[in-house]
Amino acid sequence: MYDSDVIIIGAGPAGLSAAIRARRVRTYNLLTSSVMVISNHPPGGLSDWTKVRMTGDGWSYEKGELIGKLMKDIDDYSIPIIEGKVQKIEREGDTYRVITDEREYRSLAVVVATGMRMTCNENEYFGLGLFGTLKGYRFMEDYFEELCEKEKGKTIVFVGTEEMEHTVGLFEKINQGRMKVKKVLDHGMNIKGYREGMYVLTEDEEISGDRILIDFESYMLKTPTSDIVQCEKDDNGFIQSDRRCKVKDGLFAAGDISGPPFSLAKAVGEGTTAGLESYRYVYRKKFGKEAPIFAFYPIHYSGEATYFEVPELKDEYRPRLLGSYDVIDGKIVFRECSLDSTEFNHRLLESCDGTRTLGEIREEMGEVDPTIRSLIDGKDLTLEV
Repeated sequence: MYDSDVIIIGAGPAGLSAAIRARRVRTYNLLTSSVMVISNHPPGGLSDWTKVRMTGDGWSYEKGELIGKLMKDIDDYSIPIIEGKVQKIEREGDTYRVITDEREYRSLAVVVATGMRMTCNENEYFGLGLFGTLKGYRFMEDYFEELCEKEKGKTIVFVGTEEMEHTVGLFEKINQGRMKVKKVLDHGMNIKGYREGMYVLTEDEEISGDRILIDFESYMLKTPTSDIVQCEKDDNGFIQSDRRCKVKDGLFAAGDISGPPFSLAKAVGEGTTAGLESYRYVYRKKFGKEAPIFAFYPIHYSGEATYFEVPELKDEYRPRLLGSYDVIDGKIVFRECSLDSTEFNHRLLESCDGTRTLGEIREEMGEVDPTIRSLIDGKDLTLEV
């Protein structure tokens, strides 16, 4: 028994895209999967800091607009987002253990979409004393000169990996002692957040300054977020995967954690791919055959035609209700299906929590298959193993 078919680590554009695609499989007559997202920060990631571009100004989103669109699907499909800082991912038998600072979760598949760095609440102060290395060194040289002259006698706090010495060195060359400099080394787990007054909060102390600079260049050169999982990585710590985002059986990576180029379009594209591929892996694991998800994949993908049939409802499967519902005018109303609001149906819905087998439910309640199939057709219920 496990907590979810697929667990997504991270709630930025890559993580949310993966969650939506693993859950929102629109193919006719197909069983969906259970999905949950674990994130140590509110949804959005770096894309929620400022205006973002998919390709250029013609395809761009104002601050918060893209995440608003993604969160609409997350809410519509009742995908839970669990607050927690993931500390370790490891394989145990047929499942993965995802260990957070609060508890442990298990799943058949995991998508790592943590980004190049763990974000906290930086977006609350971005542009209000907190800023980042942007637009290249020529821009930063001019910006640093202006900053040092304007903020003479004040303190700047640099936050980054050990590679931030490149940016600190550039700053010191321009600074010539005009501003005081502090540095906070990000190990991946030690930074807890930021608070008013320009404080960096770590596990051990609070570091104060007048300005905070997050050195994204240092994270591009050395990411600390991949330490949570043992797998193949490049020399800079970025997780290595194939073109379908597969790292190894049941483990996928998407977005900035897979290395450069770092872009919104890449994050959304890889998230979509990782979501679909994790769904296919889970389906094969549960039912021993390819998932018929035309037109994302061809019908004759494995040489023989795949058919749009819901797997046989075997006694050993564990039904898990995925969708939320309202009771309106004597009906239990889901997103795409409805049931009569009877005591029997309410009892059945309470039983479909992923802890009881279909055989146990049948033994207690009798004929439940028509209702189970209606919920499957509406993509509001899955079968776990």
